[in-house]
Amino acid sequence: MVHEGFTCWGQACRTSSALFCRGKGESVLAGGFPLGPFIVDDGGKLSFRTVEHGAGFSFSWRGRRFSALLKQGSVDLTGVVGRVPSSAGGAARREVAFAAARALPRLLPSGWALTLTPDHRLQIQAEERMAWPAYAADLIVPIVHFLLRIAPYLDLMDEAELGLGG
Repeated sequence: MVHEGFTCWGQACRTSSALFCRGKGESVLAGGFPLGPFIVDDGGKLSFRTVEHGAGFSFSWRGRRFSALLKQGSVDLTGVVGRVPSSAGGAARREVAFAAARALPRLLPSGWALTLTPDHRLQIQAEERMAWPAYAADLIVPIVHFLLRIAPYLDLMDEAELGLGG
């Protein structure tokens, strides 16, 4: 059935469902539409389908792997940013690395955490706040903010031989 005066993506509507049809001045999907774990509202902003939903992904930057978990109003970021050298590299080198790893948390921004995993990897955790609901393009802003803020600490870890090559 074609709805008179309505269009679907610029063409005559050929469905009985008004979900995909719009009249003059109305959005394509009245009330929003699902997109993965999100609902896209009439204005193009994303929100989660349910309160317990989250969305995550992984990415690499400067040779390190990070994961991002998007929650309502924040992005939790976690990544292995370094490693304490093995004992095969010499006790002196290892002690310098442990001293640097102990000092680093005091230098990090408030709310960031650095942990030493059982296999001597250094993992950083941070939370970046963001406006919510958000446009898709806005999702990248807190991640870029985090990466710009972490850059000098990665440099410091590399200089102290705490980089991932250690």
